[in-house]
Amino acid sequence: MKLLKHTGKLRDDQWDKVAHILSTATRLNLTKHDYRAFVEAVLWVILNNKYWADMPTHFGSIKSIYTRFYRWNESAMWQLLARRSEGDRELHQMLTRINERCDFLNRRRERRSQDLMAILQNTTVLSTNYPNGVIVHRESTPDQSH
Repeated sequence: MKLLKHTGKLRDDQWDKVAHILSTATRLNLTKHDYRAFVEAVLWVILNNKYWADMPTHFGSIKSIYTRFYRWNESAMWQLLARRSEGDRELHQMLTRINERCDFLNRRRERRSQDLMAILQNTTVLSTNYPNGVIVHRESTPDQSH
């Protein structure tokens, strides 16, 4: 896929399509927050393959934008936008790139979760109850003998 250099600006007709998708599929109040600036900030980071910390300050708070990006990923909002934007090839390509980044992050998080579960499954907690009511927990792994 050809890399797009992105200035962080959607054309008005592209934003109108995104706003229409958001307003018909969600209960977001598009006038309450500057969702356009948020979407443009995410596009700037993803399409230019930059770190969040590199994002220009005119987009707003890096932490707020990343947090909303993460929440939209969790709620499959980026998938919805990519899927419903197929009528505009350029917009669809941009939103698909965001969705691909989300897929990567989701796979990485799943691998980390599986690794943690594997570690926890190899460690058990042994409890000892004493007559005075005290309960002592200690970890034991399969290779330890008791």
